[in-house]
Amino acid sequence: MRLPARASSVHAHPARRGSALLLSFLALIVLAAIIFQLFIGTSTDARVARNEITLTAMDQAIESALLEVVNRLKEDAEADAQAGSAASQGAAGAGAGLPGGDGAADAGAGEEQAEPSAPSDSREDSWGKPQRTTINDIELRILVQDEDSKLNILGILAEDRELADRWVDRVARVIDLAREGTAADIDAGMARRMVETMREHLTNRSASVLPRAALRSDDDDNRSQGLPLSLRELVVLDPFDPSLFRDFRDENGEVVHSLGSFLTVWTSVDAAAAGGAGAPGTGAPGAGGGGTGAPADAATGAGAGAPATGQAPSQSQAQPPGQDQGGAGQGGTGQGSSGQGAGGGAPSTPDASSGTARGVSVNVNTSPAAVLKALVDEREVPSRFWDEVIEYRNLEQKQETEDPDAEPVYDEFGEEIIERQVFDTLKELGDVPGWERLNGEQRALLGQLLTTQSQIFSVYVSARKATGQGSEFGGELGRKLSREEEDAERANQIVRTVRSVVWRYSSGDSVRIVPLVRWELIDYTPLEVLDYPDEDR
Repeated sequence: MRLPARASSVHAHPARRGSALLLSFLALIVLAAIIFQLFIGTSTDARVARNEITLTAMDQAIESALLEVVNRLKEDAEADAQAGSAASQGAAGAGAGLPGGDGAADAGAGEEQAEPSAPSDSREDSWGKPQRTTINDIELRILVQDEDSKLNILGILAEDRELADRWVDRVARVIDLAREGTAADIDAGMARRMVETMREHLTNRSASVLPRAALRSDDDDNRSQGLPLSLRELVVLDPFDPSLFRDFRDENGEVVHSLGSFLTVWTSVDAAAAGGAGAPGTGAPGAGGGGTGAPADAATGAGAGAPATGQAPSQSQAQPPGQDQGGAGQGGTGQGSSGQGAGGGAPSTPDASSGTARGVSVNVNTSPAAVLKALVDEREVPSRFWDEVIEYRNLEQKQETEDPDAEPVYDEFGEEIIERQVFDTLKELGDVPGWERLNGEQRALLGQLLTTQSQIFSVYVSARKATGQGSEFGGELGRKLSREEEDAERANQIVRTVRSVVWRYSSGDSVRIVPLVRWELIDYTPLEVLDYPDEDR
């Protein structure tokens, strides 16, 4: 019997063994890569969409905060107008000056009259304290800086060379003092170079590296001169750099402030406003408008025609933007391109209730120490006097009647706010120790350079949205985060900071708010300039 043939086994070539497994593994890897790529793409798109939604929500929250601040500024002005109506009428009839002042301010000083409280602006107002709030899980921090607390650099454009040089000295002193005590300190020589660069840039715009836009403030008779739209324009010039226009901490942890916290271009510089000569100022502050006034010199009462950016009417002037205004100087002589005013005697001291010398004077209630000490050379008014002014405005306000049921007010960190003293009028400078050591000329000088009112405000709103667990916006209520904690939290947040600049003025019985810069994104979070900085802030 024949047995069936045995099936022969097929053996793969040794070099090809495992190829099917390898091909299957490679196909699996390719499939996994495709799936992973799809996952990454869809996840990225989802995150981008969420971020876009978050940014939109942040913009809306910022807009709500800006509207709230504008409303507070308006209510503050309306309350001041009601409280100071009697003071304005009294000042119009008799004039209000400095204690122990000379000249026109002391006319009719034979009998003592009680002066009502005048409208004033200070950090004790509703807008003056940094605030925090939350809108739809978006944490907001709001900081308002009045531009009247800063020195206007446009005074360096005065046609009177002596007056312009005096203004250059002031601006240089501000830059020198602005970052004193930090690793980013600017020495006096560099500060002088910066100011000379400013002047060259503003008076020779045809040769500037920065393209020049057509502005209403352009002078057809002097095309080489051009006014800046913002202080940050100077960043393109040598020796300026972006760090000069940002708030940050140095390597020692000290807060370094932007030059924009001490200098401005937004407040008006106008001879009519400064008590010099009547020259028209047209348009809103900072926008320009054909005015040719210059700041009146505090010592001589003279104003020489340099372009102004338009006069910011005080709350008692009731002048809408865009309307020309001329006037005659009081106390001394001044000359502008469109008029001449004359007076006699010493320069008159400004009326603190009417907000004169707009753009020349700074708010004594809110100006940083660097600005106050830079106004006058230390040989004319010693810096010790400014230390006493700063100490005076930080003393606790004495309450005539204590309300035992009054609820305490807390700041952004949950610490109780103590109400400080403010200067309602410049006459209250007489309560400052050291005032009696100043002579009449020095007092008249301060009368030209100081005021108690503010009209232009920069509103900073920083919005933060946590993207990780446990993120805090600068600390829980009642607890400040350490610097290390703040650095760790920034990595888990979306941050957006917006600046808006507004002009507040009275028109008849109403208060109007005019935006000068409607919406500007900035690349840093501004910090409040404190008289006595807290190391833990």
